[in-house]
Amino acid sequence: MRGITCCILLVLFEENRIIALDYNSNFTTNVNYEQMRLTNVVWKLPNIRKFQQKRQTICSKMRTKNLLELQVDNTTDFKQNAQQIFLFQDCNALYEAGYLQSDVYPIWIHQLYKFTYVFCDMDVQTLSNTTGWITIQRRINGEINFDRGWQNYVDGFGNVHGEYWIGLEHLHALSNQNTTTDWFGDFVTPPRMRIDFEDQDGITAYAEYRLFKVAGTYEKYRLIAAYLDQATAIPYNVPTPISRNWFSTFDNNSAFSGCPATFHGGWWFSACGESNLNGFYPVMGEKNSPSNIYWYYWYTVNENNTAFKAVSMKFQY
Repeated sequence: MRGITCCILLVLFEENRIIALDYNSNFTTNVNYEQMRLTNVVWKLPNIRKFQQKRQTICSKMRTKNLLELQVDNTTDFKQNAQQIFLFQDCNALYEAGYLQSDVYPIWIHQLYKFTYVFCDMDVQTLSNTTGWITIQRRINGEINFDRGWQNYVDGFGNVHGEYWIGLEHLHALSNQNTTTDWFGDFVTPPRMRIDFEDQDGITAYAEYRLFKVAGTYEKYRLIAAYLDQATAIPYNVPTPISRNWFSTFDNNSAFSGCPATFHGGWWFSACGESNLNGFYPVMGEKNSPSNIYWYYWYTVNENNTAFKAVSMKFQY
């Protein structure tokens, strides 16, 4: 039974079917239990190369299409579960699998060897006309306090059904998620990142970056790649308001000033910078300013420079 279980998992991994999701349920307790059970097995399998070696040993020449047809005693329950459970690494794969509604879904994070729930935006298309975005930050109503310390920003906080910050550790792992392995080693292609804005006047704009990558804990989650592609929230031929700096909070400041304590929220501050999407949620009638959710160039989008109603940051591979 254990060999059959490992064999199914290994083939699914080799075929890039990575995350637990039940096609016939809305993430019930039973499905969550199966996710945890599968996770415990996956923890024992350290990396892709060893997956492939172990698959060759255990599974011989079996392939996915006939693996689930095995008629072996006491495997009926697992075969049924394996047919229901597929593994997804991002929201775009979910969209292509038929999940067209923007909603909360679980995805598998390779580097952390765990599932995490994210809000998948299935409505916004990229410049290349694909959709399915992993939402990494979301502000919509001010219900969640973003004026928090370092550990909260590392771990993540909020309500994935509403406002939340996914966490710097998740952010680092997700920006390294799209890994290709060949004879010469592992190669990471950072995801696209998109920011969507809506102000209190109902005016919308976006900024889309073709590469967005965040370093790990030892580099204080420094933003090491942020290459602007196209944007309506930034004038042509001006620098992006997002600085490639270390992440800072009021209790772990790597900026060149006391900006995290003055302007609140964790962010990639340089000095005080030209952006802070984690600042205070504005009250009705306020202007866009460093005292709240801030984007320097918003006055070029709306001459009234009206404060924001909603902002969100999203990844796509």
